[in-house]
Amino acid sequence: MKKMAIITTLMITAALTGCGKSQEGTATANKPVVTTTAEAVTTTAVIQTTTESSSKDSSANSNEEENTVATSNSENIGIDRETAVSNVKELAGSGANIVSVTEGTSPEGFKCWIVVVEPVTTENGPETITYYSGYQFCYPDYRIQTDGRQNPLMNYIGNYSNGRAMMYVSCIGTDQASIIITWSGNVADSSVWTMSGNVTATNDAVKVTYNNCTKESVSYAGDGSNMSDTIEYTDGSGTIEFMAADNKAYWYDSQENASGGVPFSYYNE
Repeated sequence: MKKMAIITTLMITAALTGCGKSQEGTATANKPVVTTTAEAVTTTAVIQTTTESSSKDSSANSNEEENTVATSNSENIGIDRETAVSNVKELAGSGANIVSVTEGTSPEGFKCWIVVVEPVTTENGPETITYYSGYQFCYPDYRIQTDGRQNPLMNYIGNYSNGRAMMYVSCIGTDQASIIITWSGNVADSSVWTMSGNVTATNDAVKVTYNNCTKESVSYAGDGSNMSDTIEYTDGSGTIEFMAADNKAYWYDSQENASGGVPFSYYNE
């Protein structure tokens, strides 16, 4: 009987020991699940990091494209947007409200920034004024006033040529004019006359009288870059007559007879 009791005790002990090993095996088998979950979390973090990096790269590329476009516009026009707005504020007053700034073309055909502003004082005047601000020019567009009056020169605005020089004519207000004349002796040298003055009209002609003409001489290098820029005078005077009989412009320059008596004909570019 004692032997039987000992054998029974040994069998129960073995059975209990086996149960413990089985549980350990089950616990060990479950461990890879924990590891797999950790790897999945790590993979998700990598995907999120990659997405954030891609988003940052896309944003950087977008900013770079915008900067490239702004730079391209500035190169085409000759001045950047900020300079154009600053020039307008000098004329309109620092208190003027900027409504819009867009790339466009002035009445003379020059690339420029078109700046619309609300003037400081609007009583009995226009609610907004459009300015053309470009390389070496900045002036308001007052071709037709709110009272319905029209500048007599309106019928003659545009581009003119006398074969060697170009004349660009535009109106300021109801009785002023802005005129730019360019002449190129060769590919390396050119002259620019910039003037504005009073407009008077008769049945035969519309005349612009000026005394503030600025003459500028410009020289260029072989690659087209500006080498030198010299102001020869700033007080040139004279008249330009736009004749109704032939629709030509006659420039009578008192400073140096620059036109040589050759009339300008309307030139539609």
